[in-house]
Amino acid sequence: MYSDFVTVRRRGRGLKASLMVAGMLAAVAPALAWAQTDAAPAADDNIVPELVVTAQKRSENVRDVPLSISVLTGDQLAKQHVANYADLARSTPGLSFSNTGSSGLSRISLRGISSSQGSATVGVYLNDVSLTIPNQFFTGVTLPRLFDLDHVEVLRGPQGTLYGDSSLGGTLRFITKAPTLGGFESSAQGEVSSTDEGGVNYLFGGVVNAPIGENAALRLAVQREYQSGFIDHVNAAGVVDNKNVDAERTTALRASFLWEPTDDLKVSSTVQWQQTDSDDTGITKLSLGKFQENRPVREPSEDTLFAPSVTVEKRFGDLTFTSISGYAYRRFDRQFDGSIYDSEYVASVLDDSYGDTYETLAALPGVMRNKDAVATYSQEFRLASPSLAESGKRYEWQVGAYFAKQKITSLDHEYVLGLDAAVASELGTTTQAALGYATPGGLIGYFNSVRRNNQTALFAEGSFKVTDKLKATIGLRQVKASSQYALEEGGWLADGAPAHDDASTRSAPLTPKVAVTFEASKSVSLYANAAKGFRLGGQNNALTSFCAADVRSLGLSDAKSYRPDSLWSYEGGAKTRLFDGRVTFNASAFYIDWKNVQQSVRLSTCGSVITGNAGDARSQGGEFELRALLTDNLTLNLSGAVTDAKITEAAKGTGAVDGSKLLGTPENTFSVGFDYDRPITNRIDGFASVNWSHTGESYGSYTTTSKDYRRPSYDLVDASLGVTFDKLELSLFAKNLLNEDTIIQKPSVLFVTQGLALRPRTVGLNVKAKF
Repeated sequence: MYSDFVTVRRRGRGLKASLMVAGMLAAVAPALAWAQTDAAPAADDNIVPELVVTAQKRSENVRDVPLSISVLTGDQLAKQHVANYADLARSTPGLSFSNTGSSGLSRISLRGISSSQGSATVGVYLNDVSLTIPNQFFTGVTLPRLFDLDHVEVLRGPQGTLYGDSSLGGTLRFITKAPTLGGFESSAQGEVSSTDEGGVNYLFGGVVNAPIGENAALRLAVQREYQSGFIDHVNAAGVVDNKNVDAERTTALRASFLWEPTDDLKVSSTVQWQQTDSDDTGITKLSLGKFQENRPVREPSEDTLFAPSVTVEKRFGDLTFTSISGYAYRRFDRQFDGSIYDSEYVASVLDDSYGDTYETLAALPGVMRNKDAVATYSQEFRLASPSLAESGKRYEWQVGAYFAKQKITSLDHEYVLGLDAAVASELGTTTQAALGYATPGGLIGYFNSVRRNNQTALFAEGSFKVTDKLKATIGLRQVKASSQYALEEGGWLADGAPAHDDASTRSAPLTPKVAVTFEASKSVSLYANAAKGFRLGGQNNALTSFCAADVRSLGLSDAKSYRPDSLWSYEGGAKTRLFDGRVTFNASAFYIDWKNVQQSVRLSTCGSVITGNAGDARSQGGEFELRALLTDNLTLNLSGAVTDAKITEAAKGTGAVDGSKLLGTPENTFSVGFDYDRPITNRIDGFASVNWSHTGESYGSYTTTSKDYRRPSYDLVDASLGVTFDKLELSLFAKNLLNEDTIIQKPSVLFVTQGLALRPRTVGLNVKAKF
């Protein structure tokens, strides 16, 4: 079963360093504000726009929120051609990703809080509906298609009070554009590009906003994209016989409805459907030429997301009641090349002399077919007072209840195609006689599991202005959760394991949060917070009987389940708006203490891998973001992050030692970009942008001999140049302009170390029109 081949992948001084950085920020920010008081006032159209977010489940200026937030507007996402988690990570300090080939296989982390096992460490939301799923070997995190978005909010640090479990490192919120009342709008875009070593790509889409009477509107958005592959398949002779095998096609549709029958009632609904079909994974064989692979079995996948929701907001005087009903369904069907894990394994058992019979059987196609389906129903109710800015009072509060049911179905069927005929030819007997199990159609094992996660939560958060400049915030969330698991397994690969297994767990985590915000001046806001984050526990697949000794050696009575883990985060920072709005500068420093980390534990004798609460870790560092209007036409965007994330108490079976770096976390990331725009004629405006991003070294394994142990640093340059003419926009763009070809990750999948390459230079033309 799949758990058998998953590859394992000074507090005081650290806290002091983080507090020193926070203190420096607190000292420098007021000085900056004082230094710019005599600057000439800027025109309203020559300032950095104020950003409004809903990170704390109410609309407020980002400077009033006592936590570190990055906001990427829809225009920024389009201009930078941000299409996936890799692009998003390079645009956001502290956000990082790992991947094993296709767009549906990414894993993400914030501030170094990463784990490939157990529950997710970063929450993912489409508007207010959770798309978060547990870590699955066959499936990565859910990424809603990035089109017709108002903005993306990246909330750093644990968000357990308002967003519940799996937001230890932070939360990503993808906020869609809402329908507009009272007017018809439409737009369309088309794009064509070419990728070095690949082929032609295309994208087209459109948006229609249609009023329905005076109080309602419907918004429809659609997008279709084709990404050519750039990985070539080579045959046994080393000759390319199939080019660009990793092509992907994506279709996405979103419909949003808004109804405001009265001033105190608003009903909105959104449904998003998307599907990505990948012909093969985009990972290379390191021993072959650049951008080449020779897998005998193709690895196609189909990734489907369906996410409807309904939100009702009703005002009762000054109070607002909100109901959010959501459903999220994701299905990921995937085929693996299991030739080494399945075919060679069977061959070694049937011919342990590794002779001609072994060679014949080992050459048979090994195919692993997996289907993961996750369905989540959720309901949230909230009652909230007006915000401080709305009411003018000294306090604001909100209370709420949250209910969720999640069902995870996973089917793993493993085949050696042609096994019966080959055994009959080579050994003159049946497979059942040779192995003790029948193998219909080459099926050598199946592992079908169902997990059900249920949770109920009550939460509350309130703020009080202690003085005109000092605000205190307190939050609390109490969760009651249960999880059940059932497994049906059989076939030769399941020999020694029970045909049926089940387990259950219960937990009731409590997550508090405290924060203070100090308005040092009209231009500078300082804050500090302490928050607890958690993720729920779960169950492992049943082990074979000969794993019992390994389990006892780890001091466990059994390995059926693992407990919740949790962390405490301490953060301080400054948010500034200087030189009459021409400059914004935000910075933060943090220290995180993580206990009983859910991670992979290898059972050394029997070879299986389980999820266990193994060891402790800590992460510390900081981020900054600066945006400055250098002239009326030229804008500078500068950001960066430094993260030091380590294991502080290693556990047996994890492969880590004290001081090992947490996996998948770059030690530093930096980005510098310039945007330039100016009129060319009375009717034509020109614009240009260039962006350089640096991703520092990271670690992909705790084992120093692994090829993925140290992941290299790399740099990317993107650029665009264009004009707008009335309602038409034309732009030329280049991604990976300098054609950086570093192999950035070397994941081991089914005992084969492979390479993940950056997408080569892609140059294209984009056309947008409004009607």
